[in-house]
Amino acid sequence: MTIKTNPSLISVRNTRLEDSEAIHEIVALAFGGEVGEPMAMSRPHIQQQLRRFREGQFVAVTPQGRVVGTATTMRTNKPPTATPQPWLKMIGGLELNNHDPNGQWLYGAEFAVHPAFQGMGIGRTLYDARFQFIKRLNLRGFYAVGMLMGYHRYQHLMSVAEYADKVVKHEIEDPTVSMQMRRGFKALRLVDYYNDEPLAGNAGMLIVWHNPDYRPMY
Repeated sequence: MTIKTNPSLISVRNTRLEDSEAIHEIVALAFGGEVGEPMAMSRPHIQQQLRRFREGQFVAVTPQGRVVGTATTMRTNKPPTATPQPWLKMIGGLELNNHDPNGQWLYGAEFAVHPAFQGMGIGRTLYDARFQFIKRLNLRGFYAVGMLMGYHRYQHLMSVAEYADKVVKHEIEDPTVSMQMRRGFKALRLVDYYNDEPLAGNAGMLIVWHNPDYRPMY
């Protein structure tokens, strides 16, 4: 069921510990799982995320106060040009153990919108909030690996590398990576075996957004 609401009324704020149950549900359902799955964010994970980097965690909220989207980030000094690592190794677990408080890049650790609220611009609102956050901190930019969630529709026709190339060339619309490129991200390279996600062929696209207002401090 899709719920109708005005995306202009959706607000973004920093995550609170009491949002944990809603975030767990959103992450589980957004990736085709079930509530209770251990790899969906849970209260202990979020508690540690907030302890390490409270200002870098965001939720999207309806006027009625319902949390319908979530974005988890960390700071890193590892540049997007470095050799990519698998998801959990990169972030150091769901507790964001690899967060570097002095990192010059923001890294997207998790991002999800409740299925009933997808396609309404909520993802764009969450991205815009993070872009403004990056500018406020004067970070170099933001990068992540977007899972190629539409690959399963083409897996009988081509390899995941061929699919990724067509997505970058705008010959195929991918529900995740195409949206991210429209938000201003540049696709850098395919990352094989980034995360265990059969629908994406376990692969993602390394994407980067450079802060146009970045000012070197030295």
